[in-house]
Amino acid sequence: MNESKRGGKPKRRIKLIGLLAVFLILMGVGVAGMAQVKRKGDSRRGEELYRALCWTCHGRYGRGDGPAGQYLATSPPDFTDPAILGRKSDQTLFSLLSGKGQPSTPHAPMAIGEILKEGAIWDAIAYLRTLAVPGKHVSIQAGRDIYSTFCWSCHGKNGDGQGPGAKNLVGVKPRDFTRKDFVVEGREEEIYQTIFAGAAKAYHGSPYMPEWKSALSRQQILDVMEYLKSFKK
Repeated sequence: MNESKRGGKPKRRIKLIGLLAVFLILMGVGVAGMAQVKRKGDSRRGEELYRALCWTCHGRYGRGDGPAGQYLATSPPDFTDPAILGRKSDQTLFSLLSGKGQPSTPHAPMAIGEILKEGAIWDAIAYLRTLAVPGKHVSIQAGRDIYSTFCWSCHGKNGDGQGPGAKNLVGVKPRDFTRKDFVVEGREEEIYQTIFAGAAKAYHGSPYMPEWKSALSRQQILDVMEYLKSFKK
């Protein structure tokens, strides 16, 4: 009886050691996994990073049309297509950008994660998420730059119709995009034609609104239309 008790202690110790080992292993996995937990990145810092490191291949607006992209064996993806990033979680993007994705992916041999801190990768991911508009193939960033080039002098930097050129206009003033009664949804064709052909030709509107069909492509007009929505946010 005494021998049985003495013999049981080593067995219990072995079990305890085994349980402790399993616990430590699980803890180790948990600690390692914490580095992979999704973090909230800063899209503004991500845009700075994109402009510094990514645009030459992926293009100014993420459309995969950068000047260096033509030399790649695999064409860069179009991030403004909501179906491209919509299929991937942030964690998947982190794995790809950090070089932990599948070897067959275009980013594998040039993973930016090899030179970037983890936080910077999350910033880049946050910015990539701003490039696509759900359900539409447009670029708000492109629309912003088009507006800043062609539209702001009359419609104002803030879209309030108070641009420096507005004071010289008599009668009809430039459209105020910040007003509640200005909406794009449901009026897409009307607004498109107003920009394309000019308000006077399209809908007998303001004679001051010029036609932009010779300066802007269909895609560019759609981009700026999407940007107009941002003035009321």
